[in-house]
Amino acid sequence: MSARQCPTCLTMLPAGSVVAYSNDLVCPGCQKPLEISGFSRNIASFAGLAAGAIVFFAASVHYSYENNALGWVLPIVFSYLALSVVALVSLIALADLRMKSVEETLGAPHEAHAAHSQH
Repeated sequence: MSARQCPTCLTMLPAGSVVAYSNDLVCPGCQKPLEISGFSRNIASFAGLAAGAIVFFAASVHYSYENNALGWVLPIVFSYLALSVVALVSLIALADLRMKSVEETLGAPHEAHAAHSQH
């Protein structure tokens, strides 16, 4: 099965909806709730952190402290941008979808009980 494909009806989900609605995914074909697997999220996070670290060290060498007063800010900004872009692109490329469990769809039982006891 390929990335961004519903495991039930094999409908391909658009990359934009997978990234924008990653916590509230619904299959456009069968209307069942989906979620991105934890492995795909971890791989995307690790790729983003690795890219951020590489960019931070490369920018730290280039923007040294004696060149300008804000030389310490630019490596942090560039590494944050690299982390954001690389994590997003890798999640688009590797998003493995699975069916959302019933407990996550309906909410935890103690939350439902707390909501009813307040009334």
